[in-house]
Amino acid sequence: MLRYLIMIVFVLSGCTDRTFAPVVPSALEVGTNQNIFVGTTRKETPAGAFGIERSQQLKLLEVQISIPPGHAFGEISHGLEDPKPLRDFVIAQRSDFQTPAAFRDALNRELNQIDAQDREVTVFVHGFNNSFADSVFRTAQMAHDLRLPGSFVTYAWPSRGNPLGYQYDADSALFARDGLQELLYDVQRAGTNRIVLVAHSMGSTVLMETLRQIEIARPGWTSDNIAGVVLLSPDLNVDVFRAQVSAFEKLPQPFMVFVSQRDIVLKLSAFLRGEEVQLGNLNSTKRLDDLPVQVIDVSAFEDRQSAGHFVTAGSPALGALLSNLGRLDPDFISGGTGASLSLPGTRRVYGDATEITVRPPT
Repeated sequence: MLRYLIMIVFVLSGCTDRTFAPVVPSALEVGTNQNIFVGTTRKETPAGAFGIERSQQLKLLEVQISIPPGHAFGEISHGLEDPKPLRDFVIAQRSDFQTPAAFRDALNRELNQIDAQDREVTVFVHGFNNSFADSVFRTAQMAHDLRLPGSFVTYAWPSRGNPLGYQYDADSALFARDGLQELLYDVQRAGTNRIVLVAHSMGSTVLMETLRQIEIARPGWTSDNIAGVVLLSPDLNVDVFRAQVSAFEKLPQPFMVFVSQRDIVLKLSAFLRGEEVQLGNLNSTKRLDDLPVQVIDVSAFEDRQSAGHFVTAGSPALGALLSNLGRLDPDFISGGTGASLSLPGTRRVYGDATEITVRPPT
């Protein structure tokens, strides 16, 4: 484990301030534009940026992200205070909504311009050590690289955006629950056919805590309104996850948990907690065998940029397989016996849980 600690020291020594993200309108004419709706509980600075402080008020806005022409799968170049549209992801346009109704109307208009079969909203919740720009850039990158259908919303909760801010982020993950709940209600009221929730790392804590409190207040709301949940490398204790799930009247389906035993960040997270593993590097699906969840093991793939912590969005090989998530046969995922896997790999069924191990094509 010492080698992981040494690696983290190197990461910390190279960290920079990533809070700068100017709006560059000229970038609209340079790269590929991706529209992203945003809900944030970051406090707005006098200069109009969203910093690290927490806000009780949910701010709603819409941004156009310019993806540079030479973009390679999984890569995000952040130009900080001096972005270059030919090289970097850039916020090219920003529009603030004065009321939740205005946000809902704008999202509804975009949905009505999409073919009926693709009329869904993906809501992405970022993880630890993210700035506001990181969250919107990552959402745009995933939408673009994985060719996901529909409209996209990101929830930018108040992470400190610094590797040394882990405890601040852990507190913010709890603080951020009410804002995400309000955002999900607004998305549902916008008139979408399907809502898919995607959370990465510590964002899984934000998401699961929010869904738990929604279920307590409005039993059945989640399964009635959410068409799927995807937890990517969740930095979440397994026992805590089980306690959160116990509050649900019914889990939305599919409910996918992407795991990797090569995730160095989660190995360190578990070590610091005195645990064997976190949910995102679970080594046995048997621990979840009474839950209707689908564990997708992607340990065969790597993403060196994230130390294996965001392989689903950073590995070109895996991205090529997952670019159309519909290729994961629903009956196969849920443990049905008459289906076949359309991705290279194997499936095991443990009670109510299903484990799918994805491998590179031979």
